Amino acid sequence: MGMYDDEPTMMGQGRPSATLVIRQGPQAGMSFPLTGNQMIIGREEGIGISLQDPEASRRHARLSWQGGNFVVEDMGSTNGTFVNGVQITSPQILSPGDSVGVGQTALVFQMAGAPAYQPPPQQYAPSYSAPAAENAAVNKLPQYALYGCGCLLLLSICCLISVAAWALLYPASFGDVTGFEIISTITETILPYI
Repeated sequence: MGMYDDEPTMMGQGRPSATLVIRQGPQAGMSFPLTGNQMIIGREEGIGISLQDPEASRRHARLSWQGGNFVVEDMGSTNGTFVNGVQITSPQILSPGDSVGVGQTALVFQMAGAPAYQPPPQQYAPSYSAPAAENAAVNKLPQYALYGCGCLLLLSICCLISVAAWALLYPASFGDVTGFEIISTITETILPYI
């Protein structure tokens, strides 16, 4: 005789001991042992698993022991029943660690002999992800240097064109400012060869 043989196991012989633990929602941390052929989950008082969740229907979902498995099914609830984030449309067999979503409440299905639910570890960012951003900036340095040189070259060309335009369009003021007379230079150096 096992240590649980004296307890009423209404779900039948050979049924493993199972529990639903509220992981998220108004009653987080509470656990409900699954005892009976079926348990109703919902907002109604006095049912198997009564939730204080305004988004749960009065009789939201049913959990039962069928064919050697625990099965959950939606009972025509307003907001639907979800298993591991996916809305169910037909009875769904539960595996240890599965999450059952009812309204704002997430319940985790646990079975005796199966590892207890552990919150998922914080997502570990691989060590290369942060330096990757730095490496991207380092790899862009030559590109930025090229942009800088290109901008400097463009600025220099614009200045030279501006000075040349000033010298050709306003030779008198250009000569006054620079002391270089563009007209006499042209007449003395270029015209003799034409």
